[in-house]
Amino acid sequence: MDESAPPEHPGQREVTVPAVLAAATASDPGRPRLTWYGDGGERIELSARVLANWVAKTANLLVEELLDDLEAPAAVLLDAPAHWRSVVWVLAAWTVGSEVVGPEDPGAGRAPVVVTTDPRAASAPAGGVPLVVMTLAALAFASDDVPGGALDYNAVVAGFGDEMPPDGEPLRRRVPVPVAAGGAPVRDLVRADLRGTGPVAVATAALAALAGDGSVVITGPGAPDPEHLVDVERITATPR
Repeated sequence: MDESAPPEHPGQREVTVPAVLAAATASDPGRPRLTWYGDGGERIELSARVLANWVAKTANLLVEELLDDLEAPAAVLLDAPAHWRSVVWVLAAWTVGSEVVGPEDPGAGRAPVVVTTDPRAASAPAGGVPLVVMTLAALAFASDDVPGGALDYNAVVAGFGDEMPPDGEPLRRRVPVPVAAGGAPVRDLVRADLRGTGPVAVATAALAALAGDGSVVITGPGAPDPEHLVDVERITATPR
């Protein structure tokens, strides 16, 4: 998508989140691009336009409220399971040039922003580091447990801009993604319910599918049987 991109490994190319989402929106703004299955029959479907909107709003929240005093892109500590909302956070962080780390990753303690689904967890920051609380409850507009001084992501994100932050500083993060064999758009099934599958891995898989004008179905804990979803959702890629 960017002719100035550096040389890539065979079978891979480097992309940026805004470019991928812009291309997907231009191709077919209303087609389902990210479908989430969770516990209790939860099913959330995001089109290219809606996913781009969520990512843009979250990226603007990062730039305007959380990273505005930093001179260079910084890490975002994401203390959350793989979920469509945490995938949005990963894509938004990459949009503004930030790395995403988990609580156990090296350097997690130096991250200038902490996003968590458990504000009472040990990973909650101290010393003035911004804390963002996010609930994964379906269609929740606010979190139930927000400590004083913390930011309620669900309550505030809608108030931020719908357009991606300007492409300047911080720089877009370039993400290597695999190229689908044959070049045809895929509908990929990603098992976020499997142990060890975190939001960065799921976001990378989603971005790879979107980069090929495809889509992704993500299954969390309590989702229907994956073999059933292959038929229901017309999965074309090998389930993982």
